[in-house]
Amino acid sequence: MSTIDLAAISAAQTRLLAEIGKPIELLDRSTRKRVVVPPADAAHPEAYLPVFLISAETLWLELTGTGFALDVSRTPDSALGYAVRKVRAGSFTVVMLCLIDVTMRLAEMDDALVLNHLIDFWGEAHGRIADVAPTLQGAT
Repeated sequence: MSTIDLAAISAAQTRLLAEIGKPIELLDRSTRKRVVVPPADAAHPEAYLPVFLISAETLWLELTGTGFALDVSRTPDSALGYAVRKVRAGSFTVVMLCLIDVTMRLAEMDDALVLNHLIDFWGEAHGRIADVAPTLQGAT
């Protein structure tokens, strides 16, 4: 199985985030303070790119029933404790189209791109997938 160039995905996502022109922020839920995250950090494989990719993969999974075969590993020294190592399925174009969709949805929600909302996207899509799964299993 071939892999998609992770550096190319990261670079394209960095450009997309910069072109949107809104601040990228992380909300500390306990203090309600927002911390600004530079686009290059938000799109870094050991920072917030795993959350973007998981949200994008969830969108693709909901649309097609297949994912990106993400290789995400635990990395205690990274921003979220996880890093994406490989994207092993799909194509660069499909991955980026899903990332663009997720990123634009994020941009429409607030005066900033609040990274915490990506978790909400994943949860909502995961719930819809779980609702459809029994129907799909019964059809086989």
